[in-house]
Amino acid sequence: MGYEHDNKETYDILASKLAKLINIDKPTFIFIDKSKNKPEEINNFNQLFLNNLNNIQKQPIKIEHANSMHYKGLQMADLISWSTFQNFEHENPEFLGMIKNKEVKLVYEN
Repeated sequence: MGYEHDNKETYDILASKLAKLINIDKPTFIFIDKSKNKPEEINNFNQLFLNNLNNIQKQPIKIEHANSMHYKGLQMADLISWSTFQNFEHENPEFLGMIKNKEVKLVYEN
């Protein structure tokens, strides 16, 4: 019998762990790649994420779940995630190597 896990729950937990690394010191607007459609899922994610941010000064924070098609920053995050996935799941370091060499960053900035 195989182990089953909920990808949505894993995503939420991972995002909340990463949120602990984000220091908020001014009002902030955060874009999250839209992967959730139900209002309850979005609200649960937002609450977990907000509760884990390093926001000691209690600065106002707005979270928008957006389609990455409309935001270059989210497209870049998708590219980094996909490249990392290729490296670890398919043993293909080609794309991760491009990011490490900042070739992708130069293309994005131009």
